[in-house]
Amino acid sequence: MIPGRVVGVVFDWDGVLLDSLGAAFNVYNKIFARVGTKRLTKDEYLELQSPNWYEFYVKIGLPTSLWKEVDREWLRLYEEESPGLHLDALRCLSLLKESGLRLGLVSNGSRSRVEKELASFGLNRFFEAVLFGERKEELKPSPVMIQRALDAMGVEPLDAVYVGDSPADIQAAKSAGVASVAIARGPIEEKRLRGEKPDQMFADLDEMAIFLLGRL
Repeated sequence: MIPGRVVGVVFDWDGVLLDSLGAAFNVYNKIFARVGTKRLTKDEYLELQSPNWYEFYVKIGLPTSLWKEVDREWLRLYEEESPGLHLDALRCLSLLKESGLRLGLVSNGSRSRVEKELASFGLNRFFEAVLFGERKEELKPSPVMIQRALDAMGVEPLDAVYVGDSPADIQAAKSAGVASVAIARGPIEEKRLRGEKPDQMFADLDEMAIFLLGRL
């Protein structure tokens, strides 16, 4: 349930603020072509992808013997991509920050990659806490990183929401005791997320910002 008065908002990075799903899809299919596994259609990728890429590997039947190679190649090939922010990302962050909400970021992405992207877009100024997926056991859907971010922000779980775009994000939010907000930018994403019963679902960050600002 969305709190009557929201104090803190914690965001996922990929897919919510950064428009990186297309880049990730391209990179994975380049790797799959090299290692001889089945390439995915865009719809298949949207159905199966997860911020916990090890869950994704299991879903597509990738042999565990290839996981380290794929991890290594993904980071290398991703450097050739140049994803941008979603058009509503900066507008949303600015509105929420100016309204006095405390903001955090929790991503399963690697520190080296996400820190570089945050700096390139000048977004560090918005976040009081930023946590990255540096330990496999703490990747979402584990609630650990969300809980740590809220502790660093000085915000109680009952006063916070977590904003994500995958089933793992919604599961992590529920396990952390915070309200779950799903951003579903298309019909496939909406179908996946609705099954997790998020507390609220929006088509974009503009809709979400209007909703949250109405609860201040």
